[in-house]
Amino acid sequence: MTLAPPVAAPAEAPVARRRTVWSSLLLPWLLLAILGSLWALATPIGGSPDEPAHVVKAASVVRGELLPTTMIERGGVLHVPEAFAFEYSQGCFAFFADTPASCAPPLVGNPAEVVETYSAASLYNPLYYWLVGWPSLALPDISGIYAMRIVSAVLTSFFLAVCFWVIGSWRSRRVPTIGVLIGITPIVTYLMGTVNPNALEFTAGLALFAGMLSIVLHPNERLLGGRLALVVISAALVSNTRGISPLWVAVLLVLPLLLLTGRQLGALLKRPGVIVSILLIAITALVSGWWTLSSNSLGTGPNTGPEVVPTNSGVGLSPVEGFFGLIGDFYGQLRQMVGILGWLDTTLHPVVYYVAYAMFAVLVLGVVIFVRGRKLVFVIAMGLAFFFLPPLVQAAYVTKGGFIWQGRYTLILLMTLLLGMAACIAASDRFLRWRRSTVPLLIVAILVAAGWTYTTAYAFATTMRRMASGYQTDWPAMLEPGAWVPPLGAFPLIGLFALAAAGFAAYVVVSGRDRRPAPVPPQPVPSAAPQPLSSPEQKAYPW
Repeated sequence: MTLAPPVAAPAEAPVARRRTVWSSLLLPWLLLAILGSLWALATPIGGSPDEPAHVVKAASVVRGELLPTTMIERGGVLHVPEAFAFEYSQGCFAFFADTPASCAPPLVGNPAEVVETYSAASLYNPLYYWLVGWPSLALPDISGIYAMRIVSAVLTSFFLAVCFWVIGSWRSRRVPTIGVLIGITPIVTYLMGTVNPNALEFTAGLALFAGMLSIVLHPNERLLGGRLALVVISAALVSNTRGISPLWVAVLLVLPLLLLTGRQLGALLKRPGVIVSILLIAITALVSGWWTLSSNSLGTGPNTGPEVVPTNSGVGLSPVEGFFGLIGDFYGQLRQMVGILGWLDTTLHPVVYYVAYAMFAVLVLGVVIFVRGRKLVFVIAMGLAFFFLPPLVQAAYVTKGGFIWQGRYTLILLMTLLLGMAACIAASDRFLRWRRSTVPLLIVAILVAAGWTYTTAYAFATTMRRMASGYQTDWPAMLEPGAWVPPLGAFPLIGLFALAAAGFAAYVVVSGRDRRPAPVPPQPVPSAAPQPLSSPEQKAYPW
């Protein structure tokens, strides 16, 4: 009888192009760090929300004073160099959009002399303050505040860059990279350039979420260890940023599991690496809970910021009134998530908000068209968490503390919701069948990148004008005598920021190209039934 020709083993479809560490991690990190650092220089001392309290806390933590020994109405009593306590005196323009930052008095005396001051953040978890406060030891003057801001920008931008690194291992990555870009609203880059643990919370939270989506949507045995490490480290940092942060960690860990069947979930939870990761995350959450309970940081709500901060409204209302009060303010909260900068005194041009909403709508429309089944359940669950969890937290606080919730506190849920929608669109069967040509998707990516560049750069320029000469002034007023002048000058900073924003948007468009397998050489036709070709992502976990 005639023997069939030998059957060659199915070969892995080689990837057409492998991304390097530079292109998928270091380059976006550099570009994002530049954006955050330019905000650090463009924001006057005392010009960002609650920063005076956070600067004092950071300077005290790195000097060994983790908790205050005395509490006063404005917060805990701490001891730091005069330069950092002096930031409270720089807030003459806070809340007054038409008052330029030039009203702030100069520091007189020895900036390094240790003085007694206060901080409304004195009881907060010290982890973030350790990470960003160390420049104050070498620079016990005003330049130390700028240095701490830049360190915070470099730290937080790393976690956003890690999202691009993680998405680079996915086969379909154009839409997810767009989702990350849309989530980086103007207030995100603004807060990254300030001393505020809120920025570490939402950037590390997004990295945690990207790691979880990689594990459940794009299983890969070879990458599982690194993804688990990312999840553990990010979860530890998020849990220990603010008192409420363990709640967000729980949401971001649990909801992606809705994408798995019961059998898949059981197989995942039996893996030794997953079990160890769960234990480590639980330990870091317990540490956070211990600090919060022992310091009573959530039970104390002193007034924050400059003396002009008004008393919170809503004190004495019932939880039900607090819940529906925040739901009724949803649009105002959403505007803050796009960007009402300064001490909530710098609104942006209406077109900036409309363009941002349009970019959100692109992802919502993609979900409506393409996402079905388990992925749709997951997106709906994320949407419900985004809409209802902040009002529930506000309801628990309103009676004693009044209405304290700001849109920036919800950024971690907004950014993860946008990435979750994008990831589910890209992984849906309907989308994969529709995407026969990359041209329409490339056009969408270019339009989103252009819109993002406009909103981000215009927000920067608007805030710069408001700080330099006042909100109602025209652009040439920034050059008039008496205007506030930031390091490097106002217009050079605006030009540099616009270039960096355009460069980052272009990076997202270029780096978002989907992986496509190179043609496989023809194989001899076997006499038996053909075997399917394997691909890197099919080397998955045994489910």
